[in-house]
Amino acid sequence: MRIGQRSAYATRLARSLYKGDSPPISMVMANDQPLRLEWWTSNAQPESAESERHSGALLLYLELAKSSKVTLPPYTFPARLDLDDQSMRPDKGVMKVFLERGLVTPRMMGAQLVFDLTDDGRAYLDALGIGNDRG
Repeated sequence: MRIGQRSAYATRLARSLYKGDSPPISMVMANDQPLRLEWWTSNAQPESAESERHSGALLLYLELAKSSKVTLPPYTFPARLDLDDQSMRPDKGVMKVFLERGLVTPRMMGAQLVFDLTDDGRAYLDALGIGNDRG
């Protein structure tokens, strides 16, 4: 989905929301298939949604969704972020945890895969003290 920002903005935002070594956003590589739900759920990695990386990731994805050139419903973000200078995607391990925990639910919006926060996802945001920032 077209995002009206550059990758430098996305990277800066990611680093401001998560200070660790591995920002929760990646460039889309040749073997990635971010528009296929099956790709997001393959190759499990042991992670927990209760980390600063995961909370920062969710804030990042929702913030980038605000710059979508296609109007997205509140609490929705795309699986593929086609920025003005390169394509990026949410972190696969983070998204797998969000899907397994029921914090997000996938759906197709035209030809694009998007993720909607569930009631549990909104409660997760509320627990972070930011539940009304995206509504």
